[in-house]
Amino acid sequence: MLGIGFIGTGGVAERHAEALRDVRDTKLVGVYSPTAANRRKFAENHGVKAYDSAEALVADPAVGAVFVLSTPQSHVDYALMALAAGKHVLVEKPVGRDTGEIARLRDVAGAGKLVCMPSHNYIYAPEVRRLHHHLGRGKLGRLQSFWMLCNQRQTQAMGLPGIVLSDMMVHLVYASLLFCGRPERLSAVSSNVYFDSGADDQVGITLAYKSGVIATLWASWATEDMCREPWTATVKVMAAEGSGVASWDNVKNNEEPQPGWDDSVYWDSFLYAQRFFVEDCVGRGAAPLSTLDDALAAQAIIDAAGQSLRSPGWVSPKF
Repeated sequence: MLGIGFIGTGGVAERHAEALRDVRDTKLVGVYSPTAANRRKFAENHGVKAYDSAEALVADPAVGAVFVLSTPQSHVDYALMALAAGKHVLVEKPVGRDTGEIARLRDVAGAGKLVCMPSHNYIYAPEVRRLHHHLGRGKLGRLQSFWMLCNQRQTQAMGLPGIVLSDMMVHLVYASLLFCGRPERLSAVSSNVYFDSGADDQVGITLAYKSGVIATLWASWATEDMCREPWTATVKVMAAEGSGVASWDNVKNNEEPQPGWDDSVYWDSFLYAQRFFVEDCVGRGAAPLSTLDDALAAQAIIDAAGQSLRSPGWVSPKF
């Protein structure tokens, strides 16, 4: 039985706790949050131990792996602490604040021969993995173009500067790395059509590759697609001898909070990522589908996209 300790008690921690119940031979042992009331409440709700410090959590022999679910600014510090204690780590995204932080985390994990997996959850969905498998086996022919489109209207409280690029677009970027690899150059565009704050709520990135492949990434927190086949979160591959699509909207339930959104698929994405972390990475020594090298490349792409937004034009990411 692999004991899991959580660092962080926010909304994403609740999602991870719910998903973890369906992962075999794994249990949530305890939790730490800098806010005492938060950690006590979370521990009571889930019947686990509340630790008074992160150091106490990572030092507990009952904890075999740590999920770093804190604010992005503290991800790397907590992950390094867990690795130093000999624990495997699943770390939420964005993994770090810059490429230097992520590179340090990668090097420490590698030196300790420990698993440190970014929680790049979207690509672990079975339909996405199936599409990637068929492309890799050559069943669709040579890749020609890649598309990932996300339209999920958020509340006005989410209208923070740069949030769609840093917090949402990262999902699309690591998916493009899985299917296409590292781009040669990119160009980005953004706009505001919804947030009262004036912050950008739509971002598009075009990535060009030496092979001739073009990838198109689109993320909107302004629009909810209410069509019959909505682009809530859609991956599409166009290749020389075939094409394929993976969409959140292939499954529906009766508890959708708004049109075009199947919340159960979002929750399931945490389960699939956790299973791969526990069963494949920790259990069998497999590499994550999206590694810390990929997190490093994703941050370089996000940085280049930010540069393109500030000075419109093509930019080559600094890998």
